[in-house]
Amino acid sequence: MSYYKSAGDGPIVVQGQEVPPSQQGGFSQALNDPAQRPAYVSSSTTSAAQYQTPAAPPRGCRDALFAVLFYVHLGLIAYAAAVNTPIMAQEVGEGYINHADGWGRRRLNDGEGDGEDSNFDPVHLFITIVIATILAFVVSTLALGFMMTCAQPLIKMSLYFNILLFGVLMIVSFATGATPMGVVFLLLMGISAWYAYRVWNRIPFAASNLVTAVTAVKANIGLAVYAYWSVLVLFFWSVVWALSTSSTIFVEAECNADGECEGSVSGILLFCFFLSFYWTSQIITNVVHVTTAGTVGTWWFHPEEASGCCSRAVRESYGRSLTSSFGSICFGSLLVAIVQTLKEMAHHAQSGDDSILRCVAICILGCIESLIEYFNKWAFVFVGIHGFSFMEAGKNAMTLFRTRGWTAIITDTMIDTVLFMVSLGVALLIGTLSVVIGATMVNVEDSNTMAASFILGFLLGYGICATLFSIVSSAVNTVIVCFGEAPNEFQMNHPELSENMLATWREAWPNDFSY
Repeated sequence: MSYYKSAGDGPIVVQGQEVPPSQQGGFSQALNDPAQRPAYVSSSTTSAAQYQTPAAPPRGCRDALFAVLFYVHLGLIAYAAAVNTPIMAQEVGEGYINHADGWGRRRLNDGEGDGEDSNFDPVHLFITIVIATILAFVVSTLALGFMMTCAQPLIKMSLYFNILLFGVLMIVSFATGATPMGVVFLLLMGISAWYAYRVWNRIPFAASNLVTAVTAVKANIGLAVYAYWSVLVLFFWSVVWALSTSSTIFVEAECNADGECEGSVSGILLFCFFLSFYWTSQIITNVVHVTTAGTVGTWWFHPEEASGCCSRAVRESYGRSLTSSFGSICFGSLLVAIVQTLKEMAHHAQSGDDSILRCVAICILGCIESLIEYFNKWAFVFVGIHGFSFMEAGKNAMTLFRTRGWTAIITDTMIDTVLFMVSLGVALLIGTLSVVIGATMVNVEDSNTMAASFILGFLLGYGICATLFSIVSSAVNTVIVCFGEAPNEFQMNHPELSENMLATWREAWPNDFSY
């Protein structure tokens, strides 16, 4: 559940329903009775007293039209796959039989020849990867605790990491004769150094923010189940989309088994298929984001309901993200998907005299995409916590930050850099362990198998860790919003974390909003 107090001195509201005074427990009484909670006063002219939590939205589904459109679109994709995939399979199968003495047998013989020249061992590789996958889950989970105890050193390392990375790329570029790229990396290294100098005094606050977010995630580690499940759903969707797209193009363009096509496919059809892929992928990702925001919001206001692997907060937040808030998720995801599709179409456009214009268009679309994603990031936090419609959530988020004077605070990217750096470190560790496991436990001696073990272990380690840390990133954003909306409730429910954030806040932002 999400809990919040309506504007002014109104009643307690829980997910759009007013709670009668007779049913309000200790937590509700503490919200209504200022004497039972500490009061913080802002030293800024844009003070806490000037910001009022928006009124509760009405019950029901928000932005339902976009949810309906999404389900209709899924039906069309499934229909295209069901109709066209058998046609393509029959054509390709007949072509394979007709050419059995040609390319079919030649490929088989080529495969046998490759097998004679290589000692590649798929069985040992599979065993190694299974063990590496288990280790990746364990190490990624342990990394959460490591980030809690070493938050400040990790943030400092991440700032040095950016400078070092661009420095290495600069040296490699100059050494290989790629002077223009070397100049670009030199400039990026200088910008990274300047950024580290400017934000160095903010590291303690970023660390306390990260510790708070990780604490909330560890208290509701069941969020990881939904995050990993989303990866499986995304994989399944990619397979269905690929079948639907390839078979439709095969049929519409009148192609044969050799890949020769007599017709062509309209750009509108390609645009629709690309839009379908990006829209659904965005929705799958944002469902996890909204679920995390709702869970962390409940942990902030009512920790008794947000403590446990599969706590009530996790289950209900996930349920709302697939029901009452699903239309809002579809709406916001569609905006990003349209821009991504336009950018993809620009990438695949025929090169010619307008190549410079294409590059400019791609750059502009990339900037627009970043702006929309930035807006969505905060809007979906409000969707998860309060259940607003997408536009209302975005408006309320920007109002909160503008009132607090936090326009610079919410642009810090230190924590995202930390999460990337730790994910990369876990990936390298799992890749190395995959090689060690293959050499010691599975007795792999072939260099090709060992190389494949490292690459697959690296990719698995990064994918699993990045998936888990995407929850932490969402939790960090939610903590910032809740800290701006309800600092008193934070002090009441999590006093130690609150005191740490308050102390580091005053140190990092002495001239901005402080409690």
